[in-house]
Amino acid sequence: MTTRVVCYGLGPIGMGIARLAAGRSGIAIVGAIDVDPQKVGKPLSVLLGSSAPALRDEVRVSGDAAATLAETKPDVVLHATSSSLANVRDQLAQIAKAGAHVVSTCEELSFPWTAQPQLAAELDAIARRAGVALLGTGINPGYAMDALPLMLTAPCASVRAVRVLRVVDAGRRRGPLQRKVGAGLTPEQFAERVEAGVVRHVGLPESLHMLATGLGWQLDRSEDSIGAVLAEQPITTEYVT
Repeated sequence: MTTRVVCYGLGPIGMGIARLAAGRSGIAIVGAIDVDPQKVGKPLSVLLGSSAPALRDEVRVSGDAAATLAETKPDVVLHATSSSLANVRDQLAQIAKAGAHVVSTCEELSFPWTAQPQLAAELDAIARRAGVALLGTGINPGYAMDALPLMLTAPCASVRAVRVLRVVDAGRRRGPLQRKVGAGLTPEQFAERVEAGVVRHVGLPESLHMLATGLGWQLDRSEDSIGAVLAEQPITTEYVT
């Protein structure tokens, strides 16, 4: 059986997802959606490059999500547009109402029941009425700092504490992530953006609550502290200095 998929969002992550999907047997990419005018109208195969598996040239990037969903009738939409659940609410609802399941990189969709219960319940109701699933997942959140540690507690008779340590060299990652974590800012700029909520570990509260719920714990409080790591000498990446 072949699963018909539409790739929704073609930034660095979305392009990586599309490249992987194109190389998987049993998956047929039937459509692609993005708002970037530099990508709209172009064959997805051209954007993915010569290293990507062959795709039909008629799969072109569209800026009209409603029309693409109606014309292609996908089984699943691979969604990668934003980390904010509020920002993608309408996109997810539109996809669900079109009768397609969603696998999304939206970090806040991974476990929205504690932080955004009203929005989570609303989207859950839409998905249930449409008979589809809305899944927020990825390496983090969705696996490394929540699902995997939770699975590792299976042989334990009791669990008193969980400690997860993740180290990432953002200098080797994509440009949007480097900017998201505050690379290249002065300490003062960094502190201002942390205070404004612009620089933060998106998805960390979702991982915390997913773990706690899985373990049957009722949390009294949660604390989130963010500190800058300062370079001892100038560092230049492909995107920032």
